[in-house]
Amino acid sequence: MTPHSHDTTHTAVLRFDADVGPQTVTAFISHAALSARYGGVDESSDDMRTVVSEHRSEIDAAIVRRVEAGARQPVVLLASDLYLPDRLDGLSTTRC
Repeated sequence: MTPHSHDTTHTAVLRFDADVGPQTVTAFISHAALSARYGGVDESSDDMRTVVSEHRSEIDAAIVRRVEAGARQPVVLLASDLYLPDRLDGLSTTRC
């Protein structure tokens, strides 16, 4: 039997818990998502934890939005989840 090939590319991902109302939600965020939003993040888990800590309210808000939209645990945050409030600033609520 020949072993199947697989991608061995390492992607740094941070796992952490967040309180959403009365429940604790497990969440994951990648180095790529943190770098896309906050720039210049090192792939070390310590640097990623520091960035999450510095922006915890914004990240927790993204988790709450995902859970309220029906996301199941664990919640995997994307860069687009973190950009949402920025994209809404200055946009008109009327449609053409």
